[in-house]
Amino acid sequence: MTALAEGHRLGPYRIVRLLGEGGMGAVYEARQEPLDRRVALKTLHPEYAGNKDAVARFFNEAKILSKLEHPSIVQVSDFGNATDGTAYLVMEYLRGQSLGRRIRELSARGERLAVVTALQFGFQIADVLAIAHAQGIVHRDIKPDNLMLVADAVAPSGERVKLLDFGIAKLTHDRDKGGVRTATQTVMGTPSYMSPEQCAGAGGVDAKTDVYALGCVLYEVLAGRPPFVAEGAGQILGMHLFQTPPALLSLAPKVPQAVADLVHRLLTKDKALRPAMSEAADDIGRLLSKQTGGGSVVRSRPVHSTDPDATRAVPVPFPATTLGRAAGQSQIGRLGRSSRTALIVGGGAVALLAAAVPMLNPRSRTPAQASARAPSAATSNTVAQPAVAEAAVTVRPIDPRTITWHLDSKPSGVAVVDEQGQTLGTTPFQTERAARPGRIVLHLRQDGYRDELLTLSTDQDAGHVVTLKPTVPLNPRRLPPQPSARPPASASPSIKAKPPAERRIGFED
Repeated sequence: MTALAEGHRLGPYRIVRLLGEGGMGAVYEARQEPLDRRVALKTLHPEYAGNKDAVARFFNEAKILSKLEHPSIVQVSDFGNATDGTAYLVMEYLRGQSLGRRIRELSARGERLAVVTALQFGFQIADVLAIAHAQGIVHRDIKPDNLMLVADAVAPSGERVKLLDFGIAKLTHDRDKGGVRTATQTVMGTPSYMSPEQCAGAGGVDAKTDVYALGCVLYEVLAGRPPFVAEGAGQILGMHLFQTPPALLSLAPKVPQAVADLVHRLLTKDKALRPAMSEAADDIGRLLSKQTGGGSVVRSRPVHSTDPDATRAVPVPFPATTLGRAAGQSQIGRLGRSSRTALIVGGGAVALLAAAVPMLNPRSRTPAQASARAPSAATSNTVAQPAVAEAAVTVRPIDPRTITWHLDSKPSGVAVVDEQGQTLGTTPFQTERAARPGRIVLHLRQDGYRDELLTLSTDQDAGHVVTLKPTVPLNPRRLPPQPSARPPASASPSIKAKPPAERRIGFED
């Protein structure tokens, strides 16, 4: 394992300095000389050059990064093998610091991130991971050191989270795996942020693993330490599998109860009871709304069109904001309150909103359209901003109300399942959601009982107590004999009365 020396060349790239090194590869600052552009160049250590699985996994990262178009994804521009056989991957060069370093610097001063800032970062992470999950990509190594904070004038507090290192990402679509297979019992990840199913082996890992890891990151950001702390990796894995983390409020009593509840919900041991990443992003948006009193959060979702890789920004369907009182909120916030409008940006990024706001007319009766050119390439002294393709901006009204559902059952503890088969919680169950026209069918499900269907209007409050019926009917209870109107004739002393015929439980005589 030998680091490349300063001045070493890999094709058109000249090594400037080593930025970091891991077990399988290293990352360098390099100069793409024909364009005089600074880039980050990742290489695979020479000893793995003959390992087909290692090489396939290395180049799979390039494939994943090129597939995900999102302002919080590092952009990849090139990859291949140099003349000396070195496998390399070229990405945009980021200037900033990792969330892990930020946490350590604050801890050294006895400080922690503000709750609103933690939620803003958490929302960005959840938003980009929801896009990745929709395209069949599970990161599997979400941790503060893989989350880069870079300057972005239109992002919350002037910083955007960039998601790094898809080196051990799992592709759930067979067409995308590219020959990379992970043995069922293989344990991959960073112990402090691994889900219980990840600790048990690769076989049970899916998108809910990233949800658990996000819970670990938010816990550490708010509490100043991960959920579990121990000397050895084996001990930490056992804690994830079998122990409940300390209550967040016991370590950070100033954190709002609702925020602590969300973090612990993300850390649920049973992955079936954890929310999906998209739901987690919506929940974080709701909490941001309560903390900042801002306007609508803009979410990125896959476009259901002929372009399967496109994304669009849409509003979270409840009052919330990622901007808080940061730069840019005053215009967007007033627009949302005065005209009750929401923004939909087709094929673009959240960063496009800053350019789009001046062109929106709250009194306009027709959809407004605008286009934005991709920003020019950044110089070596600035942070490279992701390019934005041409896009259309549409204005449409939304219902600002929030409705509440209270559901209970007899017996209690029954699973509440939506139409997609996702478990939302157990009774007694309460949820808040945006008012919107339509209806939804929920299933109340419990072993030994028949499913009960509950149809709810999605624009009205509701409260229901549902009694579930057992799948096997209860046996009828034997009734006591009723006294007859006339006393029976006395039996002869020499004749004994016949005993009544035996009654079989569950059958009528």
